[in-house]
Amino acid sequence: MTTQQVARKPRWAIGFIVVLAVVVALGWAFLQYRRPKTKVADAPRQRSVQKKPGDPDFLEMPADVLQAMHLKTQAAAVPRFSKVLHLRGSLAIDSNRQSDVHARFAGQIVELATLKGLKSQQSESEGNTSRTLQNFDSVEQGTPMAVIWSKDLGEKKSQFALSLAKLRVDKQTLASFKTLTKTGGISDRELREKQAEVDQGEINVFNDEATLRAYQVTDEDINQVKEASEKIHLGQKADKSFARDWPRVVVSAPISGVIVDKVVTVGEIVDANDDLFKIADLSVLALWLHAFEEDLPALEQLPKPLQVSVKIPAHPESGELHGEIDRLSPIIDPNEHMALLIGTLHNPKRDLLANQFITADVGIPPEPGVVEIPTNAVIDVGNDAIAFVQPDATKPQLYRRRVIVVQRYFDVVYVRSELSDEQKKQGLHEIHVGDSVVAGGILELEDYLQQF
Repeated sequence: MTTQQVARKPRWAIGFIVVLAVVVALGWAFLQYRRPKTKVADAPRQRSVQKKPGDPDFLEMPADVLQAMHLKTQAAAVPRFSKVLHLRGSLAIDSNRQSDVHARFAGQIVELATLKGLKSQQSESEGNTSRTLQNFDSVEQGTPMAVIWSKDLGEKKSQFALSLAKLRVDKQTLASFKTLTKTGGISDRELREKQAEVDQGEINVFNDEATLRAYQVTDEDINQVKEASEKIHLGQKADKSFARDWPRVVVSAPISGVIVDKVVTVGEIVDANDDLFKIADLSVLALWLHAFEEDLPALEQLPKPLQVSVKIPAHPESGELHGEIDRLSPIIDPNEHMALLIGTLHNPKRDLLANQFITADVGIPPEPGVVEIPTNAVIDVGNDAIAFVQPDATKPQLYRRRVIVVQRYFDVVYVRSELSDEQKKQGLHEIHVGDSVVAGGILELEDYLQQF
């Protein structure tokens, strides 16, 4: 045997011993892993947790155990809002605050009012110009807006003057007939006929004057016709200056507001039914919101007007504005299957714009027979919703309760506080206002009940 062979033999023996030691160590570790462990931590728990015979939902634990579990209770409360609807919509011109300006008489537009002396929604420098009225200019009630030259008005004034003149002649003739009747020169029949003509003349004068007033002819124009007719009758020299304005029709603003539509120009021939302007009072805007049809039953039960909090996405600095919803549309949009909620929103500064997009929150009060508890006070076990109640805060006694969940939110859950007899027979329980429910640790409590 050579020297190298003798030196190689101890190295081989040492390697074999190391491998054998590793195998033994791994085998011992595997046996320790497979050996049943004693539940040291469960022993105190088994001795501390108690259950009431005949009541599988009762659980009693020492106070120190409950404290170690960091269990907290919270009283069931009256719900705040069962649902807050986040609606989208827009603003619009209120149809009750919009007026169409008509001509009243057919004729030709000979003059349109200018901005001079009127308030403009544009810059102050532009307000000093003398341009004619345009869309979005502001006008006050009674402001002259246009002048129409109307043949029809001239004819009605002339008819009124003619009726006045004829009535005067008939009255003078009647007075003469009365004198002649006394001397026998006129028969009673002729007197009565003349009296009838006078009465008819009175009716004609009343009818012609009423017609002018129905067309909103001013008292000044009517009195001017009467004065001219009287002077002509007396043979006095009448002031003929009124003749220049005999067919003149002044169209004035019926309300204060903003011109939202102007459809006429100077020289245009218009009819009595034509719209010359549209004026809208923008101090109050219509509020249109869209709601899903499944939310309509709850909305219809709310008292009207319904208060809503409105926000303008384009102007977040405006904050929340308060609007009112006073009616719901009876028609569902066939495309979106949404209902229209209609109301008003005050706009005293005129900074809100018609057709502007808005959002609104509507709080729907909860239905009766519901309480509010924390979200972590309820767990789902199969098809059941489970909560734990501590009737007496001084005793570490808990009761497991199957409850009916009405609505779930991020931080709270609404459950039934009133059940029918049939529901109680099914093993369901009520949670009342003031009941202390365990908030958190529900899974561990449920595990205790299942194990013991």
